[in-house]
Amino acid sequence: SVATLRLPVPDVAAQRAFWDTVASWLGWGPTRSPEGTAAYTGAGLGLVFTPGAQAQAAAPVALTLEAPSPAAVGRLLELFRAHHPERLVAGSSSAAGFQFLDPAGLRWEYAAPPA
Repeated sequence: SVATLRLPVPDVAAQRAFWDTVASWLGWGPTRSPEGTAAYTGAGLGLVFTPGAQAQAAAPVALTLEAPSPAAVGRLLELFRAHHPERLVAGSSSAAGFQFLDPAGLRWEYAAPPA
């Protein structure tokens, strides 16, 4: 079974433009979803971005995506440095993982599981 996160975002088109690329880097695929939304599936997780105001958390919550290996973390980090350096969260990068912000301001972490 796939767990699905439904996340309201202010600009679905900007979210789709960003996640179409990032999903492909992760080996995920876009999935069919209602008009005006953007959806992706991979690694047992479904993401659905829907139109709406983003909830402002008092402290930023990071959604963690588990990498298959430390090498996968390194590969994705290099792609971000080359194509989306402005999206990387300063001071969050290590061999174990890194954090990035998507166009909606959601904070994501890509990290290898502890050994």
